[in-house]
Order: sequence, then structure tokens, then C-alpha cells
Amino acid sequence: MRHLYHGILQVGVGFHHWRRSNFHGASVLLEEGVDRLRPFAPSCQTIDVASLIVDASAAREKLIALGPERMTEFDFANAPRVRFAR
Repeated sequence: MRHLYHGILQVGVGFHHWRRSNFHGASVLLEEGVDRLRPFAPSCQTIDVASLIVDASAAREKLIALGPERMTEFDFANAPRVRFAR
């Protein structure tokens, strides 16, 4: 379970770096967080891991598309959320 929570935290810290305009830190931590979450998909410990992976991956793709110069244009209301599995 440690790796599950580590992955969730890495995604969160990736967004912390994003808010602080640290492009490299955001990109790396989002990627590492998603990679760490993959073995737990589709769900684990009542967490919808598959959705978190999809959402965090899409956010990272958006980050890469924006690049370091435009990363502040992201609306953090669209950031991934940890959800309960159904």
C-alpha cells in the first residue's frame, strides 16, 4: 500500500511544483506518480486509481503542450481528484 500512497502524493506534489512554475519538477513527479499508480488500477483501497491515472496523465500532457512559458495558463479547477471507486 505504501507505493499506492506514494503515487498519489507524487501526483499532488507534481501540482505543487506546477503552481510554483517548476516545469521540470511538475513533469517528472506527475510521470513518476502515474507510473507508481499503474499496478493498483483499476481500484485499490476504495480509490478509483484508473481515473486518477487518466486524469493525471491528461494533465501532464497539457503541461507538456503548454511548455514552461505558458504553464501558468492551466486552470487548477481541472486538476485531478482522488475519487472513491464505485
